[in-house]
Amino acid sequence: MLEKPLPIIGVELGRRQENTALSVTEKTLVPTGEYTSEIVYSYGDSGADEVAYEKVATEYHVRHLQRLKPPVNYEKVAQRVANLTQSVGGGLIVVDITRTGRPVYDVIRRAVAEMVEDEDTYVTFGPVSVSGIAGGVSKSPDAGHLVPRRDLVSSALLAFEANQLKIAGKLGLARTLTKEFVDFKPQPDPKDDLEGWRLASNDDLVLAVSMSVWASERFLRRVESVTA
Repeated sequence: MLEKPLPIIGVELGRRQENTALSVTEKTLVPTGEYTSEIVYSYGDSGADEVAYEKVATEYHVRHLQRLKPPVNYEKVAQRVANLTQSVGGGLIVVDITRTGRPVYDVIRRAVAEMVEDEDTYVTFGPVSVSGIAGGVSKSPDAGHLVPRRDLVSSALLAFEANQLKIAGKLGLARTLTKEFVDFKPQPDPKDDLEGWRLASNDDLVLAVSMSVWASERFLRRVESVTA
């Protein structure tokens, strides 16, 4: 049985005079039409059953894209994230706190908690700080997960090239985001750690979606088959 698509909300926070982008990307399991089976033995008796499984592939469907232009009001950003969380029924919320730090992240957490406190809604948060310099992923109490920009974008770029990242054509910013992935070119590592945070004018959209794919690939359970 296929699992319900899991919404992942990407929150790419800029400074007050920079763009902030929000995205909703669904992690979806897609049947491949390939089947396998195994014999499952029951303990306590001699019975055995043959269980059939269908192989599945993971796809990421971008369902929502939104850009908040400067001057950005962080209280309004928090309320918008809370509304999105309620509308999609919860999920994983990944927030880039590179330029704003923990205070804005805490405002978003409180707004979401207040919105869903009376509902049976699953929500989990993942704060991320984007590093411009290549290296391993680490974790800090203040900065969340420290992730090289190259790692974030590569996860989404690989999914896009494999046709596993699908951007809904009806979205107003769909063409912009698609063009960014088509035209993406790796950049040399900058001298300053934060210099490579945003390199292009539409990196707010790219990072919002890329964080969602990266978090799913790194932290969520991998499913390769389901019971047929």
